[in-house]
Amino acid sequence: MVGLLRSLNPVCGFLRHSRSQCRFLGSKAPFDLDLDAQNDKYSEVNNMYTKLFTGESSESTTLVSEVNKTDSNLYESEVDEFNAELAETYDFSPKILSGEELAKLVKTPGRFMIQSLSKNPYYNLAVEDYVFKNTPVEKNGSFSNERLLFYVNDKCAVIGKNQTPWKELFLQNCKSRGYQYVRRLSGGGAVIHDLGNVNYSYLTSRNAFRREYFNEQIVAWLTQVRPETNISLNERGDIQLDDLKISGSAFKIAGGKSYHHGTMLVNANLASFKGLLKPAHIDGICWSGGSVDSVRSHVKNIQDAGFKSTNEFIDICIRGFRSTFQEDVPVYLVDEVNTQTDNIMETTDQLASNEWLYDSGPKFTVTLGSFKFSVEKGLIVDSSMPHMKGKRFKTFVDSLNNQEFETLKTTI
Repeated sequence: MVGLLRSLNPVCGFLRHSRSQCRFLGSKAPFDLDLDAQNDKYSEVNNMYTKLFTGESSESTTLVSEVNKTDSNLYESEVDEFNAELAETYDFSPKILSGEELAKLVKTPGRFMIQSLSKNPYYNLAVEDYVFKNTPVEKNGSFSNERLLFYVNDKCAVIGKNQTPWKELFLQNCKSRGYQYVRRLSGGGAVIHDLGNVNYSYLTSRNAFRREYFNEQIVAWLTQVRPETNISLNERGDIQLDDLKISGSAFKIAGGKSYHHGTMLVNANLASFKGLLKPAHIDGICWSGGSVDSVRSHVKNIQDAGFKSTNEFIDICIRGFRSTFQEDVPVYLVDEVNTQTDNIMETTDQLASNEWLYDSGPKFTVTLGSFKFSVEKGLIVDSSMPHMKGKRFKTFVDSLNNQEFETLKTTI
């Protein structure tokens, strides 16, 4: 009998490990023998096993109790060891990649998904750039290397690479409220991120690129989960909920490949975003030049439609991506501690540098009252204040601390 119990216990451990139930140890006996106990000469034996498995009070359950008391430590150690071995052998959870593993994965043909555990926007954009640059393109024109990335950034204000930060953001407000300033490697307009916002990035070939494609998929996946919701695309391809924007997008095309990355407001603290993005026009200031203008929109969270968390949104997209390609596309994890390559860390540092953040935008001219400045690569090349020529525009803005420039502080 002890041997029987020991042989069953590890099996139950395995079933618990796989989230199934030990059905043969339920409230029902393993063999339902509908026999008259008074006439069945084997009733004593059958009843012993029935009571043993149903937990009824009897001499047999007393025996089980004594066995369990005697061998409990041995049993626990056997089950723990057995389950640990199974967990190691059959571990289907996403794996955190090393830098070498990521490099090998990205350069190998095939589809996959990546979720970053980092909240650092500079690192996350660097990983995205690394995957994009190193994804192979088949010479015969076919493409089966679609990739999908997810990352959630800590509080930050993000502009496109062709924008001017002083035109788009109240930088002092961002700094005082703990929002990092970020310039993307793609185009598009300014957006605000926090931990309630998911960033997704869909990579495909240049030939397969269509601005609306991936957002159409997201709308279909969300609607499939909650058919009652009013989720749709607007004329610009942005995702809306009840005619309010919940997702914005930006794009990059290069080297025979493309990516569409976007945001999804899930449960962001929208009230705290107020006063970070500048309006399209401020009295007393005039901008001209090649800077791309942001499109201002009223926004809301998809939490208002019953979607509870960023993880739920990511899970919906993972299932949808697999369904679209009819393939069990794997998911991998990356983070700053384990997943480092020289290229990723160099790009992370570059994106966080003053040169990229303030000196890499388009040239512009700004007029503030009677003051005028023309700026190229971060330097003032012409000004109504001759002594400012050759100085960095950022240095000028940072030095607006005397009475003469007091009126400029609220505009720049």
